[in-house]
Formats: sequence, C-alpha cells, structure tokens
Amino acid sequence: MKRSRQLLGIVILFFWASEYCHVPYFTPYLNMLGFSVTAIGVMVGTYGFTQMIIRIPLGIFTDVSGKYKAVVVMGTVFTTVSSFGLIFAKSMWFVIFCRFLAGIAASTWISFTVLYSAYYQAEEGVQAMANISIFNNGGKLLAFVLGTITANFWGYRVPLVMSFLTGLIAIFFAFQLKAIPIRREPMQISHIVGVFKNPAVLVPSFFAILMQMVLHGTVFSFTSTIAESLGATKLQIGINTSLFTVIQVLAAGWVGRVLVKRIGTTKSVMMGFAFLSVSCALEAFAPNIWVLFLAQLICGIGNLLLFSVLAALAIRYVPQENQSTAMGLFQALYGIGMTIGPVLVGNIASSSSYRTAYLFFAVLSAVSVLLAAVSLSWLERKKERIHG
Repeated sequence: MKRSRQLLGIVILFFWASEYCHVPYFTPYLNMLGFSVTAIGVMVGTYGFTQMIIRIPLGIFTDVSGKYKAVVVMGTVFTTVSSFGLIFAKSMWFVIFCRFLAGIAASTWISFTVLYSAYYQAEEGVQAMANISIFNNGGKLLAFVLGTITANFWGYRVPLVMSFLTGLIAIFFAFQLKAIPIRREPMQISHIVGVFKNPAVLVPSFFAILMQMVLHGTVFSFTSTIAESLGATKLQIGINTSLFTVIQVLAAGWVGRVLVKRIGTTKSVMMGFAFLSVSCALEAFAPNIWVLFLAQLICGIGNLLLFSVLAALAIRYVPQENQSTAMGLFQALYGIGMTIGPVLVGNIASSSSYRTAYLFFAVLSAVSVLLAAVSLSWLERKKERIHG
C-alpha cells in the first residue's frame, strides 16, 4: 500500500499542476486571441458549470461501480486532452468544449480522495487528508512555477504545453495504481433530497456560492488581465497568482489551529468575507502591481478562512451516513458561483469597466459579512437546541 500511496501522491501533484499551469495566463491568452470580455467570461465559467452538473452523478456512479482507479485515470486523461486542445483552439466553442473537459476532470477529485484514503488504515484518516492537502497545494505551486517560467520566456501559450506535459506524467503514474475494493455506501436520491432540505447544509453552501463567485470572477480569471493592464511582466503576473496559494500553505496551520478556534466559526466567515471585500476594493483602484500583490495575499487568507470553515459546517450537523452526500452537494452547489462569477465580471466589464465589476464584488462581499452574522448565528442556535 505504501507504493500506491506514493504513486497516487505523484498523480495528485501532477494532476493539479496540469489543471493550473495555464490559469494565471488564461484570460490574457484569450484576450490575445481576440475574444471579447463577455465571451471570455462564458469560456472561463464553463469550468464551474461543468462541475455543478457532473459532480453528483459522477459520485453516484463511482460509489455504485467502485471504479475509483478508473475515474482517477479518466480525470488525468481529461485534463491532459483539455490543455492539448486549448493549445490549438481558435473558436469560442472549441475553447468551451476544452474547458468542459477540464471541469469533468476537476469533478473526479472526490475519487482521488476516496482512493487515497483507502490506502490507509481507518485510524490514519486524518493523516491521509493532511497528505492529500499537501499534494494538492504542492501541485498548484508547481503549476505556478512552471507556468510563470515558461510564460516569461516563451509567451502565454506555452503554459498550456506545460499543462499538457504534466498531465501526461499524471496519466503515466495513474495507470500504475493498484485498484482495491472499497466498500462505500453510494449516494442515493433520497439522501440527496433529505440533505437538500437541511438548512445546516444549505446555509454554508449559499456562502460557498458567494465565495466562489468572487474568487472565480477575480483571482482565477480577470485579475491577470488587470495586472497586464497595469504593465505587469509575465513573471509578475505569475507571482501575483501564486501569492494566493502560497499564503494559504504558509498560514493553514495557524488559521486552523489558532484563529478559528479563538474567534469561532461565525466570526471566521465574517472575517473571510471582509478580507475578500478589501481585496476586491484594492484591485479596483490598484495603481500598480504591488497593490495587486497585497490584494492577493489578503484574498488568499480570506479564502482559507471561508473554505475550511464552510466545508466543515456543511457536514457538522449531518448524520455520518449522509456526510459524503452532503459534501458532494456542497461541492456541486458552489459550482454555481464558479460559473456565475466570470460571466458576471465579463458582462459588467463589457458594459462598464473592470473597476465597476470589482467594486460590485467588494460590496457583495461586505453584504455577505452581515448576512453571515445573522444566518450563521441563527443556524448555530437552532442546531444546538436540536442536538443539545
């Protein structure tokens, strides 16, 4: 099993590298190809839309069939084919098709986590999740390093080549994984309906939608375009995007073990949205790349607070047998935000400006602080009464 853990760790590393090598340069690349801001928003948003519709049915299929290794291999193949296609893409519809494949690849992630956990003893589950997080973030950091170096020397298209090559490495190691029987109760429609009616899942999911709207409308799409408009070099654009991930890797331990425990979940979510609001406001009026760097650091801390707390809240009050269903639904629902965010920024920027779009998200995030204060406090009081 140790060899399988190591192999899957490598697969995870290069899988996420393949998904993210081109991310800092994707919107500038599409802009270079002559697409409108509105079209770029739709193309970027396809990634989240796909996950929204694919995650739950794919999860049910995998749980029923037990084909976790096959789905992992499929994920590596789809991300590789997606990036290969984007290297040569010229039409909007072909770009959308390639982003659809990338979204399917991202939807296979739950199979990665289930298979990796199965290579450990039950009592080692926490260690398995910690290792997955390391490989996940390590892959994204590798992506930003490879993408930044290649874009700096050879232009915006070459990071797509790096996505393709890292995907090939992921495929190679994925085929060598050991398929093992995994006993896992499949998600059922009745469970999904029950979970969908549960406010303990819906409330965190609602805030996750808002969070992903902001992140995928800014960090993972148009912030690179803003950096380019400020005269940033390709190296600076890469650094700007990587700061979002680097600060989360460095601060994860302190935020999880100290900050959240000290101020509680409600105030953590409020603080997270406050950070997103400040970040968007800074980006709206950024006079130079250095202010964008600061905004990315602030946004990274905000995302770290929000995602870790909201994901935990989504299963906190759910019976154990329904927790995987709740997490699947949580992930599918926040795909709505991943879809809407880029489309919204594209449309606002097209009719007005990027500044207006980012200010809209700054206000939305500020309003979310107030909504969190009210709704999460209500939810905690309600559930504490029920659970004693």
